Amino acid sequence: MLDISQPAVTRMIRDLEKRVGFNLFERNGPKISPTEKGMVFFEESRRVIANLTHLTNRAHAIRDGRMAAIDIVATPTMSAGLVASILSRIKSVLPDFIHVETTNAERVVHALRQRTADLGFSAFPLEHERLECLERFESTLVALVQEGGPHDTPEPLPITVFADERLATVGNNYRIRRAINRSLDDHNVKPASEFVTNSSLNAAMAARAGLGIGICDPVTAFGVPISGVSIRPIAQPIPYSWGLFAADGKVMGDQLNLVTEAFAIESKEIIRKVANIS
Repeated sequence: MLDISQPAVTRMIRDLEKRVGFNLFERNGPKISPTEKGMVFFEESRRVIANLTHLTNRAHAIRDGRMAAIDIVATPTMSAGLVASILSRIKSVLPDFIHVETTNAERVVHALRQRTADLGFSAFPLEHERLECLERFESTLVALVQEGGPHDTPEPLPITVFADERLATVGNNYRIRRAINRSLDDHNVKPASEFVTNSSLNAAMAARAGLGIGICDPVTAFGVPISGVSIRPIAQPIPYSWGLFAADGKVMGDQLNLVTEAFAIESKEIIRKVANIS
């Protein structure tokens, strides 16, 4: 693939390992696999190379007198449920290059602080130091049930249903799972069983398959519609907030301001849809 001979690649890897001071690969005869440190180094290298590519694109844009790019960093929920819809509203004025990195909330903060991204999308809570929240919206979590199943009814789903049904939701205790747990505790409910994942989409798919009832953020529920799943309100509302962020003091050009406006429109539409099912 590289048009380089195997011995030359081996020599380059060994030279690199000597420079960084640790093994990049575990070697077992002819088979090799990356070490844990090698994987971390790979991720860091990929980010650096991406930043160099962005810098080159920006330099060419400066030369040509045009906007270089929009660099966006977003959590998986925001990336799947909001970003494309937002950008489609302003596609006629977008620059040639749009870069969207999907990562966790901590990386969103880091990228904005390091100014390697123009805008960041994330749910709350999110650390605000050296960040500016451009827009913030609040709604509630929703239930996802199998279409045509016993819980696919017009009535709001009581939180007590999880005393008998499997709960399918994300497992990060510092984010929406904390709010879910608080609601369960407030109503003295211990889930009969759980399907725990790191992705709201996985929870939705579990609900579609009848593996349980999902509790999901409204951005995913309405932004990534899944056939075979009905979105139902929860009788005991569980709050959910999300926002658009930039580095403190970031100079916002016309295109970035348009992204902010489109974000507000899409977010209000999600809030309206939640209200319509309640």
